[in-house]
Amino acid sequence: MTKSALDRTTQRKLARRRRVLASIVLVFVVLFPLLGVFVGPITLKAYDAGHRVRPICTISSAHSSVDSSRSLKGVGSSTSQVVFETSDCGTLVLQWGVTRDNEDKIAQSVDKGGRYRFNVGEGSYNMREFLNTIRQAVYVKSFEPA
Repeated sequence: MTKSALDRTTQRKLARRRRVLASIVLVFVVLFPLLGVFVGPITLKAYDAGHRVRPICTISSAHSSVDSSRSLKGVGSSTSQVVFETSDCGTLVLQWGVTRDNEDKIAQSVDKGGRYRFNVGEGSYNMREFLNTIRQAVYVKSFEPA
């Protein structure tokens, strides 16, 4: 093989390596974050719907709150909720069955220091420390004294 043929072969290999490296960087910089932002929450909700756990948690405090959302077009909505701070399960949020009329009553009915059984999605419950760190609520479907 001549020297120019070796140079062309080397250049093709280098170009191929650069394309592979650029593809890998693209996957890690663009694709994984997009999957985490869009596909991850949808997958977690679907998993939680079919996999429920009923942990018993000790309530530190409970208070009513309003969760607000806003779209890119400026249209927003608000949802009444009760936020439970627990000493052993992190922060849990109840929205099912909570209205502006009953949110304070529900929060005040909770015995501080009492132990309650929550109905929560298994995936969210197992990831609760991470979700609380990124300020994502761990939603419960119901609760009752244990």
